[in-house]
Amino acid sequence: MMRLDLGALALRLVTYLAMGFLFFPILITIMVSVNPQEFILPPSGFTLEWFRQAWTSDTFVRAMGVSLWLGVAATLIANALAFMVVLAMVRYDFRGKALINLLIMSPLLIPTTIFSLALYVFFARLGFGSGIPALVIGHSIHVLPFAVRILTASMQNFDLSLEEAARNVGAGPVRTMFSITLPVIRTGLVSSLVLCFVLSWNDFPISVFLAPAGWTPLPVELFSYIKFQYDAVGAALASSLILISIIVMVAIDRLSGLRRVLR
Repeated sequence: MMRLDLGALALRLVTYLAMGFLFFPILITIMVSVNPQEFILPPSGFTLEWFRQAWTSDTFVRAMGVSLWLGVAATLIANALAFMVVLAMVRYDFRGKALINLLIMSPLLIPTTIFSLALYVFFARLGFGSGIPALVIGHSIHVLPFAVRILTASMQNFDLSLEEAARNVGAGPVRTMFSITLPVIRTGLVSSLVLCFVLSWNDFPISVFLAPAGWTPLPVELFSYIKFQYDAVGAALASSLILISIIVMVAIDRLSGLRRVLR
């Protein structure tokens, strides 16, 4: 009994240390973003001036628009492809199934920087180089494995009799998909959409290699800013994005019941 108690105590201690290690940089970022004296800690007061500068910067606002457009495009493309792949992988057995799964998951096995460089060289050989099409394709390939993983988990226990019942009463394949299949896997689909968008929004290596001039996503723009500017505007922008992410996740949990997936 004592050994079990010590083991549970050690596990709890390691868990708390890991959580502290993860949350400490976020806490420091928030403290810096509201500190009138920039990077001097502990804070000497409270100010929202850095937030005002971040959200009134034409450069950052334009970069947010680019990241938003890019994230939505990559998310929709990746999840559309993932849905078709998952339907084939889960419901049918065919030769080469394991190889296709390995190819789809291969971006997870390669360091992102090497993967991004390989994409740049590949598109350069094709004559594209960096550009909007290459950037969208790169982001879509990067998030595709995550979409496939989540949708596969949602489709594993899907009751095919629901689709058969819809077909028996006259529904076509398209109507069955939108009326039965997608609503049933709604929680997994929403989770996949959110995760893919967040991954695309925060992606730096692919963006820095493939983004064309004048079309810079937010992570690259923020990195360029903090290289040469020594104020807390970058911290304020990061804190804003953290807050927005929390609000979005809470809203999605209320609407789609993501909490049930975590149980």
